[in-house]
Amino acid sequence: MAALAALAASPATAQQDPDDPGIQDSLIIAPVMPDHVDSSSQFQYKNIQLMAVTDDSVCFYNFPLKWHAPQGGIYFGSGTNYYPPLYGCWDYIYDTIWTDQNYISQFYFCHLDTLLECAPIYTNGVRYVFKSLRLVISPNTPSQLVVLDTCWDDRNGSALFGLMDGETEITPAIQRGFCSIGAVGIDDGINQIPEKFILSQNYPNPFNSSTTIEYAIPYGGRVTLEVFDILGRRVSVIIDEIYNPGEYAVIWHGMDNGNAVPSGIYFYRLTAQSFAETKRMILLK
Repeated sequence: MAALAALAASPATAQQDPDDPGIQDSLIIAPVMPDHVDSSSQFQYKNIQLMAVTDDSVCFYNFPLKWHAPQGGIYFGSGTNYYPPLYGCWDYIYDTIWTDQNYISQFYFCHLDTLLECAPIYTNGVRYVFKSLRLVISPNTPSQLVVLDTCWDDRNGSALFGLMDGETEITPAIQRGFCSIGAVGIDDGINQIPEKFILSQNYPNPFNSSTTIEYAIPYGGRVTLEVFDILGRRVSVIIDEIYNPGEYAVIWHGMDNGNAVPSGIYFYRLTAQSFAETKRMILLK
C-alpha cells in the first residue's frame, strides 16, 4: 500500500464532513474496459468514468483531478461525455486540461433560481455515472501503473459539493482510480484488492490542523475509524459505514462535533470484521 500511496499525486480524501449527516457523499474514479486503438495512429484510449454517490441534492461541484504516469506518454484528450443531470441542464460547466501539469480543473454549478428546470445530482445512495473522460495513451508508451486522484486547486480549492440551500458545503470522499498500461501485474479497476488488513501511520505526524490516515481492507463490510483522547474518551467517529474491499485514505481535521480539539496525544482505531488496530498521533498547534 505504501508504494501505491507514493505513486499518487495526493492522498485520497475520505473525510466524514460534520455538515453531512447522512451517508458520506462520494466521488469515485473508475477506468472502464474495453480499450480502443486507432488503427491509423496506434494511439490507445481508455474511458475514465466519474461516479457519484449522494443522499443530498448537489448543485455545485468542484473536482480537481490529477494523473500520475511515472513513465509518461499519458494525457487526457477530447472525447469528454456528460450525462444527466449535467448534460443540457446545468448552467456552467468548466473543464480545463493542463497537460503539462497532469491536471484537470472541473468546476460546475447550476443557479438556485433555475432548479425547477435543472435537476441536482442526487443518487439516493447508489453509484451513478455523471461524466466520462478519455485517457490517451501514446504509441510505444512503457508499461506502468497510472494513478488518478484528486488534488488541491490553487483557484477553486479541494473537491467539494454544494447543496440546494446555497450555503451548505460538503467534502466528499474520494476513491482514487488505478489504470494499468501494458503488463504491470494489476488489472484495471477502482482499487486493487489488498491481501490483508492494514492500518498505516498517519501523516504528517505530528500534525497541525489536519492529518491523513490510510488503511486497506481485503473484504467488504462495515468499517469504523474512531479517534480517542489520551484518557480513552472518544472524540470523533471519522468512518462508520459499509465499504468495498480496497485501499482508502481519510483526512481528520482535529475536530470533535465541529469543535477543534486541543493539542495533545490522540489514538485512532480501525475496526473491520475481525480486525482491530490502534495507532498514536500527535496534534500540535
